[in-house]
Amino acid sequence: MLIVLNHKMNLKIDEAKKYEESIRDMEVIVMPQTPFLGLFTNAAKYTLGSQCVSEYNAPGGVSPEALASMNCKYVIVGHAERRIVRKEDCEVVARKVIEVVNNEMIPIMCIGENLEEKNNNQTLEVLENQISNVFEMIEGCLGEIMIAYEPVWSIGTDKLPSNEEIAGLLEFIKIICKEKYNLNPTLFYGGSINASNIDEIKQIPNLGGIVVGNASLDLDQVKRIYNSVKGTII
Repeated sequence: MLIVLNHKMNLKIDEAKKYEESIRDMEVIVMPQTPFLGLFTNAAKYTLGSQCVSEYNAPGGVSPEALASMNCKYVIVGHAERRIVRKEDCEVVARKVIEVVNNEMIPIMCIGENLEEKNNNQTLEVLENQISNVFEMIEGCLGEIMIAYEPVWSIGTDKLPSNEEIAGLLEFIKIICKEKYNLNPTLFYGGSINASNIDEIKQIPNLGGIVVGNASLDLDQVKRIYNSVKGTII
């Protein structure tokens, strides 16, 4: 199972340096703030990923060419917080996926419903639309894509769907991808994962990876999550 450590906009430079030293023996995907990507070395066991990439060539952006040159392997696209705050719609997500794939990196596309959509029983419709609206614009770039189910209402709230709900939704995503696009992508879950609930979450069928947000900043929790998932002691 893959483990993504998504720092979001956290840690200062000295904290990031200490963090990097602490995870060198872990087989994880670490996604620090963009300014700190260069602090993470290729000599360690972890793999480098980016939280963002630009879909166009303009000053101030994060070019996919630069990320690839730093040996980034994974890029998150379509994260709920960027969809909401930066107004990144499916067209923007699709353009980012294309840029990532064209530069030989792997996109992890985030999808998920907000609380109103959940309460209105629209979750399946939302997920299918988010998948289809992007996939129909990126024909030819689908082979490497991964999908992370991250319910918006769960991110940073300590509120999770039940294991049964997550399992059912991952199965739904799997069926959509197989029946409509003949794909079998790696599926992630993200949203309020921590050391206290990882033992249950890792049992969910079809789960190929997890995206850890707030808990990724706590090295004690990171080690406990890693030991639980990988079955090792660090």
